[in-house]
Amino acid sequence: MKFKKLFVLLLMLYVGTANAILEVTVLKRIENAFPIVIAPFDVAGDVKKGKIIANIMRDNFNRSGEFNASSADAIVNKVDFDHWQAQKAEAIVFGKIEKVSKKVFNVWIHLVDVYSKQELYAEKITVHDSGIRRIAHYLSDRIYFALLGEKGSFYTRLTYITVVNKGKRKREYRLEISHSDAQNPQTILTSNSPILSPSWSPDQEKIAYVSFENGRSEVFIRYPFVRRKTQKLPYFDGIASAPSWHPNGESLLLTLSKDGNKDIYSYHLKNDKLTRLTKDTAIDTEASYSPDGKRIVFTSNRSGQVQIYIKDLKSNQINRATFEGRYNAKAVFSPDGNTLAMVHRVDKDYRIALLDIKSRDLTIMTGNQLDESPFFSPNGGMIIFATNKDNKGVLSVVSLLGRQTFALASKEGEVREPNWSHYSK
Repeated sequence: MKFKKLFVLLLMLYVGTANAILEVTVLKRIENAFPIVIAPFDVAGDVKKGKIIANIMRDNFNRSGEFNASSADAIVNKVDFDHWQAQKAEAIVFGKIEKVSKKVFNVWIHLVDVYSKQELYAEKITVHDSGIRRIAHYLSDRIYFALLGEKGSFYTRLTYITVVNKGKRKREYRLEISHSDAQNPQTILTSNSPILSPSWSPDQEKIAYVSFENGRSEVFIRYPFVRRKTQKLPYFDGIASAPSWHPNGESLLLTLSKDGNKDIYSYHLKNDKLTRLTKDTAIDTEASYSPDGKRIVFTSNRSGQVQIYIKDLKSNQINRATFEGRYNAKAVFSPDGNTLAMVHRVDKDYRIALLDIKSRDLTIMTGNQLDESPFFSPNGGMIIFATNKDNKGVLSVVSLLGRQTFALASKEGEVREPNWSHYSK
């Protein structure tokens, strides 16, 4: 099989059910990609359910940009290899769904190489009816790895803030989560007070965020999947903002003004220990950890300009990371720790840029006027960010290599401050 890697990615997103909060506009598309065929899963008496899994997987593969995925008629057990070779397909995915009880199903999946005629991957999974979409994302990741030897980012989630204008100068703020394809959206918190800076915990079970519900900026932790009371972090005097998780999930980076100046602190959740990490007369904010937890990156105006700095937590040495331009902010590490995504100002425009930490090479990834809040997908292949389109806040995604983009526009209100979850354990 031709397992060649593609160096230009397509990013596109499936426009799903009518009740979805986000709708998707494909901005750019490429055709030269790994040809794979996804057949509807065979389901006795329920053709629609068989197509659901196949369609989700097909759209996942196309969205990644690595694949040119197409649909096919049902393939139960026998694959016509000559036919698919003539169609220049290189792999076939097919399967079946068997009803075990009213709401429980067995799902079989097979991945076959068209040229070697060998089965590359097969699995049987038992799933509840409500988990069909999630299983489709999980299987997409498994096939992605079987073909490319790398993890996909399909079996993950997004969180973001939606702001809805209710009239008479009133706004409603919603903390929302969705699948990685922006489908199956759920509102987990609604408030008349501003909500900011949602951040997934590494175990994908908690979301830290900022709320003004008590009349001041405070940090809370929400548990979206279990019945557990929302946790409020202690009041530290002054503002508390910009929460970001340590890779071990045991502590949070916070921006606090408890001593009259904005600095970076680490707050340990189990013992309530608060450790100050920066101390400067300037403003230090928007900190996040490196993947190994040994460094932090943050925004500071200590040079007289808004720039990015990196602190080594062992040596306590702080080095300036950005030197190009007069404004660089909101940086986050890539999953491999070698690159930063950030907001970079070009003239009067704010765009998403990548910085190679070692070489200091800076690459501008977008051409918009008002981009903000970049965050990497867990496999590092995409960056999700907020931007402004037609005077409305929307989310967009850009690929690192091909710089292809797709936009996610809210059907109601503005969408802001996206955050991509880690891999499920």
